[in-house]
Amino acid sequence: MCNYKERTREVYLPKNSGWYDLYKGQFFEGGKKINADASYERMPVFVKAGSVIPFGHDLKYTSEKPADVITLYVYAGADGSFNLYEDEGTNYNYEKGAFATIPMNYNDATNTLTIGERKGSFNGMLQKRKFNIVWITKENKTGIDTQRSTDQTVNYSGRSVTIKRK
Repeated sequence: MCNYKERTREVYLPKNSGWYDLYKGQFFEGGKKINADASYERMPVFVKAGSVIPFGHDLKYTSEKPADVITLYVYAGADGSFNLYEDEGTNYNYEKGAFATIPMNYNDATNTLTIGERKGSFNGMLQKRKFNIVWITKENKTGIDTQRSTDQTVNYSGRSVTIKRK
């Protein structure tokens, strides 16, 4: 039940996983109900341990500027994977196979992120880019709102690279 002007909300976090507050980086065990901040301006959002979430530049339209720098938020506590998908962004050439994917795999036991070999291509595809990596752990609480430097930077040219969390 919601009450007028409430600023918290009861949220159930599913079991068999850990969860991080997207905005604060605080860790919560799954299988429990918590009282989450829920201000008028922001709804509660939680990220499953093992997630890899990319953030790029703010864009008003797809061809405004290239996504040459991408920040990857990697949430420790479980293995996880993500495929970065890219295409020209301005037409339907992806239906003809003009797109690329970059697989990303996080191994929690070894504290490593592997940014795999790029598959596919399209006109105007960036050949090189920079991935800034932010490691989120129970001890290293970082939300997406904080003005914080990245933990590691990787120059990527389409070949597989493995990064170990420091």
